[in-house]
Formats: sequence, structure tokens, C-alpha cells
Amino acid sequence: MRILCLHGWGANPEVMKRQMSALIKHCDPSWQFHFLAGNVETPPVPGIADIFPGPYLCWTFDFAPASVRASLDLIHETFANEGPFDGVFGFSQGAAVMAAYLLEQAALHPEKPLPVKFGVFCSTPPILTSDPAYIQSLYGSLSPDDLSRLRSGKPDEIEKLPEPARDAVLMLVKNLAATKSIHGQSDTYFTDRPIPEIPCVVHPDLYSARLSIPTLHACSKNDPPFMQRASALCGSFCDSKSQRSFTHSSIHNLPRVPGEVKEMAAIMESVASWNQHSRL
Repeated sequence: MRILCLHGWGANPEVMKRQMSALIKHCDPSWQFHFLAGNVETPPVPGIADIFPGPYLCWTFDFAPASVRASLDLIHETFANEGPFDGVFGFSQGAAVMAAYLLEQAALHPEKPLPVKFGVFCSTPPILTSDPAYIQSLYGSLSPDDLSRLRSGKPDEIEKLPEPARDAVLMLVKNLAATKSIHGQSDTYFTDRPIPEIPCVVHPDLYSARLSIPTLHACSKNDPPFMQRASALCGSFCDSKSQRSFTHSSIHNLPRVPGEVKEMAAIMESVASWNQHSRL
């Protein structure tokens, strides 16, 4: 069993290995974990630099569709050159970009199976797209006044947008506000751009592709509500019949409490073997 693992923002594969170390000890010893490095350098998550050397990486810093595209291409090249993989494991931004990649594959090749048999998505933030047609469908019909509200980057202005743009953009700006200590940019850095360059969250009401593989969605009960909702939204793109969820007590991290670690590992193994059990 080979599993491709993607780290979070401001980290790197060594950080991810440490995060997953307790979990891996409880997994099937035959499982092999492959850790992929993000392609964009960024400041580290607070506290990381005291423990781990750089470089510190992410999958997209400016959240622009072109940057998202580069990360999706990196993942595609990894599958082509280092695969096959049986499953994927993503944390935070790594979970979101992996979900974006698999959704794109499902949209482009609906007649083909996905390149993996299962997925584990942990603390998944809003999923971004690089699809110009989708971006135009979400932003292109906005009035000049609504475009001004969008470009302001201010939640009270974005609240006035029509649905589903309102919901998608609110998730985006709340995520940006929560990570400001890392990126250090103003509200308008991400939103005051030409339409094709504005970050765009995929919304299940507008994006028809779905993931047919078994999935596990883990998040912290102590994360802010919008983070928990983003994780749940990722689950909206997945098959409800073969989907599991797990809530733990670590704040925006993987579980650290021994009982929670053991429980999540058991759920991972059940998800990884779901197709085998479903045929029995």
C-alpha cells in the first residue's frame, strides 16, 4: 500500500513526517508513505522554525488560479513519475490541493477511475480551482457594484453578494484572515485583481464533479466554525456511502492524544480496505 502525503502551508515533508509519526505507528506496517514537497517557498508556520530547518513550503501563496494550476501539475507529474499510489493523505492546504486535483480528474475523465483507491483529508480549508470556465461562471455575472464588493476583501461587503458567490468568497476571506500571521498580506492583495486572477473556491452547488472513492475527513472540534465547515464542504464532494468523518481535540493539527491517534488509524485502515469489504 503506497500513500502520497501532502503537507500544510508553511511546512515541508519533514514537518509532515513528524505530524504523522504517531499515526503511522498504528497503521499497517506494510504501508509506505511518500511525502511530496510543495513548490512555493513561504514563511514558516509560527513555532516551526524553532524545531525544523527550512525551506518552508506551500502549494500556493497568492491563491491565484495560475499558482493553483502549477501545484496541480506537480501532483499530476508525481503520479506519472512516482506512482502508482493506492491512497492520498493531505493536511490543511495539502488536503485542499489534493482534493482539487482529484476533482479535476473526475471532471476531465468521468469515464475513468480516479488514480487512487481512497483519500484522507485532514483540516481541509476551502478548495481552490484553476478552471477559467468555473471562475467566470462564479464571478463573471456579478454586477459592477458586486465586483467592487468582492475586490474590497471585506467580509461585511462580501455579505452583500448574491449566492453562491457570497458563500464561496466568505469562506475564502475567512481562511485568508485566519492565515494572515503567515502570509502577512492585506485584505485586497488576494481579491483586488482582474477576474481571471482572483482566487476562486469550488462550491458543490456549482461544481458537478464528485469523488467516488472512499474517504476520511478529519478535523478538530476546537478549530473555528468556518474551518470545520470547510472540512465538511470537502465531504460534500465525496460519496456519502463510503465516507467517514473523525473529530479530534488537537487544534488545526493531526490528533496527538493516544486514544484519538489509535482511533483515526483504525478508521484509515477501514477506509483503505472499503472496496474489498464492499465486495464480500
